[in-house]
Amino acid sequence: MSDSNPHRLIFTLFNEIGIIQQLSTARFSRVLAPDLNPSEFGVLNHFVRLGDGKTPTYLAKAFQMTKPSMTAILGKLERKGYIEIVASKEDRRQKIVTLTEAGRTARGKGLQAMAPLADIVLKSQDISDLEAMLPKLQALREFLDEERNVVDGIN
Repeated sequence: MSDSNPHRLIFTLFNEIGIIQQLSTARFSRVLAPDLNPSEFGVLNHFVRLGDGKTPTYLAKAFQMTKPSMTAILGKLERKGYIEIVASKEDRRQKIVTLTEAGRTARGKGLQAMAPLADIVLKSQDISDLEAMLPKLQALREFLDEERNVVDGIN
């Protein structure tokens, strides 16, 4: 694509990423059900990738959603036994969310449930092309994470 308008290029890039996200999330939602939804899986995945011990406010900012929406997700995960929410030792008014072993297992099962879609993608896409795209997409995500952190005051 040789579009001389860089704003249009960025829009087209984000549009393609958004469509991919919508299609993959819809498919992922079907294989996760009925145990998890993509939002719940996202929280479990966040903890496995980046560590737990976060406050609900931090998670709401990290996921760019309202605190009541995050609280609802956390409540569901807690009822399922996938997380624990306890008062902070430093400030008893503040809550800290930690991942349980059951939550780690549920996240692993979610990844396993994605295997059939991965197989479908691998039948039509060259793995070396996908591997080549990944570092560039990760760099873009890292940049956007940092930008969000600055705008939303996340440490």
